[in-house]
Amino acid sequence: MNTRKNRLRSLLSGEAPAASVDATNAAIPPMPVPEPAAAPKRATSAAVKAMGLTLGSLSQEAQEAGRLREMLAAGERVVEIDPQLLERSPFLDRLSDGARNDEDFAALKASMAEHGQQVPVLVRPHPDPEKAARGLYQIAYGHRRAQAARELGLPVRAVVRTLDDAGLALAQGKENAERRALSFIERAFFAKALLDHGFDRATAQVALSVHKSEMTRLLQVTENVPLDIVQAIGPAPKAGRPRWMELGELLAADRGGLAHDEIALHAFREADSDTRFQRLFDRLQASAKRRAAGGAPGGATGGARRIADAQGRVLGEVAVAGKAARLTIPASAGSGFADFVADELPRLHAAFLAAQSEGKAD
Repeated sequence: MNTRKNRLRSLLSGEAPAASVDATNAAIPPMPVPEPAAAPKRATSAAVKAMGLTLGSLSQEAQEAGRLREMLAAGERVVEIDPQLLERSPFLDRLSDGARNDEDFAALKASMAEHGQQVPVLVRPHPDPEKAARGLYQIAYGHRRAQAARELGLPVRAVVRTLDDAGLALAQGKENAERRALSFIERAFFAKALLDHGFDRATAQVALSVHKSEMTRLLQVTENVPLDIVQAIGPAPKAGRPRWMELGELLAADRGGLAHDEIALHAFREADSDTRFQRLFDRLQASAKRRAAGGAPGGATGGARRIADAQGRVLGEVAVAGKAARLTIPASAGSGFADFVADELPRLHAAFLAAQSEGKAD
């Protein structure tokens, strides 16, 4: 009995039991204590990161496979279509076009080049009977995949579904919500496109998955920022509603003068979308501060004076620094206007000197 107690005590304490003798004086060898198992080695950070990337890829592939299964379960057949027969949806959503304004497009194109198109796009027969007779379709969703296939010279794998305008808009909005999210300004002009095509707000809200108050905020921005300025800037994913609203106020004060001058610059066009937004915002804000410092528009503005015609269109801005002055003529003043002013400058200067001489004579 003591022997058993000793064994239990040694196991609980982790010590090796002393040799003991039973009733027959036979020596009982000590019970071996098992060595603790070695702690498992930690995975390296690189391995963990690779595992995370693999799991993320598997998750995305699982989602795409799920969509494909849903299509097949609904009895929809995947066909191959020449990308030249595909037109964009009539409802503007994305401001990207291929690699322009889309940093992920190159990766999508590379993936399709290596693995093919995994998920089909959704199209409908073109609603225009003439175009439908020529075999044309309109894309409900999958514009990026269709563009990648077009650039790779591959046919587009697509599901053809008969959709009215409402069905196409809802399918387009649902796909945008589940896949690559639209930026704030893209969502705003998608909402406007739906309303401009005759949809009521309730349908547009369902397509965008937004509440009534959010729809109001989206549309408010489209009233303040012209579409041509938005298209020049692009999606600007880092700029939210407050910044776009501020830009709208600056544009209203600018009347399109400096803005169109800025978006015509090579440096502006070559920048990424967020940088284009910031360039235009900074330039208009600086101009607004100069006007505020100098008083009413058209007068001296902190060393600068804006020159406008009777309709308010900006013809130029004169900036004074010390004993020198610089005249800036925006592209919006008209092609060749700067050359015209340069040719007229000697005559104007002669007239100025003559006026000065007359004043002295008087």
